[in-house]
Amino acid sequence: MSFTQRLAAAPAGLTPGERRVIDYLANNREMALLASAADMAKQIGTSDATVIRTARKIGFSGLEELRRGLAGDLRRDLTLSERIANDLRNTDGGVSGIVAQTIKTLQATLDALMTNASEDMESAMDVLTQAKRLQIFGIGPSGHLAGYFSAQMRRLGADARPLRQTGLQMADDLIGLQAGDAILALAYDRPYPEITALIDRAIALKLPVILITSPGPVLPDYRADIVLRVARGRADGFGLHAGTLALLEAILAGFAASLPEKARKALDSLNAARKAISGDGMGL
Repeated sequence: MSFTQRLAAAPAGLTPGERRVIDYLANNREMALLASAADMAKQIGTSDATVIRTARKIGFSGLEELRRGLAGDLRRDLTLSERIANDLRNTDGGVSGIVAQTIKTLQATLDALMTNASEDMESAMDVLTQAKRLQIFGIGPSGHLAGYFSAQMRRLGADARPLRQTGLQMADDLIGLQAGDAILALAYDRPYPEITALIDRAIALKLPVILITSPGPVLPDYRADIVLRVARGRADGFGLHAGTLALLEAILAGFAASLPEKARKALDSLNAARKAISGDGMGL
């Protein structure tokens, strides 16, 4: 039986706490892939023993086997229309229902991000602060985040540029990579030509790669040097980017804290440039 089938076939005699575990697993699949029994118990309002007992009652030997079953289910492709339909189906109805569910999902995403902050973030910050230039990759909706993050990093004194081309046009981005660069890539779910070509080029030039991706079972490329994971909402729901944006803004704050003098000088230069355009009328 698949993970979803085991949830659906859960025995009728479950306790209220075990039922809450089932509901959490059904609605927070990506986060459940990474969370410990204690982390899940805290989110659910129960004990870690209840989490493990529930996993066994629905047919898994323990939490690790449950995660493997969950990963298998997450491999199934869902179209965008199916994802939004799932979100709408799991609300109480109406605009207020979907808004409340979305906010609840984002809160859980941020809680998981806080819980899973690790040494990988420290390693990523070392790469970003030591690089001569930062190349920020993202396509589709992630391309807008790449552009925003690049602009904010430039405000803090980094030499940063977004890589947002697709198809053959991306070749122009690739030939611009050079020694001393570091790459931060926003990519999710599965391999596709642009991320593969980017990391091929990075390996050839011996450039470090930081990959920001989802907690799912399939990485877009396993060759990244550092992997930072952030959930993008429900695994079977519409993709949400607030968690990724929160992680990027945490990186911005960390960069400024690591290089405070550089950030201060860059922001002073930005202020001077604004005054040159607007005069003193804005009170800058």
